[in-house]
Amino acid sequence: MKLITAVVRPFVIDRLVVELEDIENFPGLTIVDSEGFGQRLKMSADALNPFKPNKRIEIAASDELVEQIIAVIQEQAHTGKKGDGIILVSPIEQSFVI
Repeated sequence: MKLITAVVRPFVIDRLVVELEDIENFPGLTIVDSEGFGQRLKMSADALNPFKPNKRIEIAASDELVEQIIAVIQEQAHTGKKGDGIILVSPIEQSFVI
């Protein structure tokens, strides 16, 4: 089992969720408002507050679904502009339903 964490631009969430829901046996997701910044090449007017609004998506998925989920996130979140986001995949050692 893996934890897929993706940080994406807020405006891609609607279309991203629609496509993820179409995956057979999709396990569900959590979306959290977040702020952050990546590498910046030059100082700008935003230098005093470099944080940009993002959405952080977390999906606990079986190993078999990981590549399909990543492909959907890449397809739906990619605009071609700097700052589109990042996808991280981490192993889950244990999980518990509460």
